Amino acid sequence: MKRLFSIEWNKVFYNKGTRIFIIIYFIMIILMGITLPNFKPTISGMEVDFIKLGALDFPAIWHNIAWLIGFGKFFLAIIVINNITNEYSFGTFKQNTIDGLTKTEFFGSKIILNLIITLFSSFVVAALVLGLGASFSEKFDLVNGIEFLAGYFVEIFAYIVFAMFLSFLLRKSAFAILSLIVLSIGESILKGVEFFVRFGKTPPKPGEEFTFFTNFLPLNSNSEILDSPSMDIQSLMSGGKLFTPDHIQWEFFGTNVFYIFLFLGLTLFIIKKRDL
Repeated sequence: MKRLFSIEWNKVFYNKGTRIFIIIYFIMIILMGITLPNFKPTISGMEVDFIKLGALDFPAIWHNIAWLIGFGKFFLAIIVINNITNEYSFGTFKQNTIDGLTKTEFFGSKIILNLIITLFSSFVVAALVLGLGASFSEKFDLVNGIEFLAGYFVEIFAYIVFAMFLSFLLRKSAFAILSLIVLSIGESILKGVEFFVRFGKTPPKPGEEFTFFTNFLPLNSNSEILDSPSMDIQSLMSGGKLFTPDHIQWEFFGTNVFYIFLFLGLTLFIIKKRDL
């Protein structure tokens, strides 16, 4: 494992494009951590203070921060796509196998890279939650709500595993990135079509629970693990807190675990069956 890690580290560290996207990701997270406590938009002439509304209170802060940083997963996917497609562009995949690296070991090195990226991103989430929570939360509660960190880990890992699958399938970074965007838009369109077919001109009543079957597609389900933060108007009126504690969507958590194994298996199949 140490050998595989060393090989991947050199490929990532000495690639200019990868370094640029890592820097962009870092800057995005740092700016969010700085601006979030001071972000007070004016809506209908009234200043909205998210801190007073409980956005950075435990345990809701776990959900809010993980959900916000989750939007940066596209940058992490680009890092993975760039790393893998460069193997074909520069011929390093073929050279590695000539030097004695088996296809299974090569595949393992990419899994290690994905795990490191996911662990690193999860560490950033935890650090931001602890820093902001310790500064602005009315009470410090590390354990309650930490399930969102597990949900975030699965969301990011599943997303970049899917990006890895597209990279090996298409071999070109532009094609893989475009496919990721198009598939995401396509699944959203299918969700809209399902809504129209099922409900037509009589949409469900407010508060009525129903399930979109298209939410279980790979990219839709990936975004549903954490879902948007929960807000309760009654809680705002009674206690002054808009953001309320919630739980991750366990059915989508399990669905993404399934997709992780599915796309890892398909990726290994492609690597073994395709010529160098």
